[in-house]
Amino acid sequence: MKIEELNHPETPISLREINKKIAATLDSASDSRFSELQQLIIDRDVFITAYLENLDAQDKREFAIRELDVNNSLKDIVRKMLEDAKDEVTHFVRSKSAAEKYK
Repeated sequence: MKIEELNHPETPISLREINKKIAATLDSASDSRFSELQQLIIDRDVFITAYLENLDAQDKREFAIRELDVNNSLKDIVRKMLEDAKDEVTHFVRSKSAAEKYK
């Protein structure tokens, strides 16, 4: 996911920093990327929740509408990562089972 997909004109600087870290983590091949991503998404949620409390009704609505699109994109990416991980585990288990048959 590109950083441009995470930010919009109403994205505050602090949220841009979190989004930058999320984009870098998604591009990473690190073994710890899943736990890092989980923590960054929690940080993002906490920030957005607090930020929304400080906005007036109109700004809150505009910000929430834009963030909904970003959130849905993140959700789709994480869902795909989960499906890929499940596929890898399934493939590993089947390969292990097949290998044990030939011992």
